[in-house]
Amino acid sequence: MKLRLWPWRRPSEPDGEEPAVGEDVAEPPTPAPPRPGRPASAFARPYAPEEEAAPMLPAEPPATVSLTVDEAKAAIRAAGGDVIQIGFLANAYRRQREEDPAGRETVAARQRLSELVARRLKDRRLLAPEGRLELLEAPAEREHAG
Repeated sequence: MKLRLWPWRRPSEPDGEEPAVGEDVAEPPTPAPPRPGRPASAFARPYAPEEEAAPMLPAEPPATVSLTVDEAKAAIRAAGGDVIQIGFLANAYRRQREEDPAGRETVAARQRLSELVARRLKDRRLLAPEGRLELLEAPAEREHAG
């Protein structure tokens, strides 16, 4: 079977002619104005008061980072990354941890989650290419004395 490519057709009107009175002239779209607010920073605290300015990203990403899953998701999201897959793996890890805290499947689920979070942090330049991530457990709820 032969495929035949048709040549591009030239416009019917010459370049020098003006469009007819009833025709619309297509103008290039104007770029969107920059969004106001603080710069997206992985190290900014999304829960911080508005008057607190977000720190600027360091020139070089850190070599070691210790974050909980929620902190890592917030940092990746602030840098414009996608965290859907991280959420799925985090839920799978939590289920495994509830069923069998010391089991092999729990350790494997935590390993997969940690590797994915580290990869997403590296993709967004929030962790050095040869950097290491320490995935922390969610802080335990504190009991109030009183």
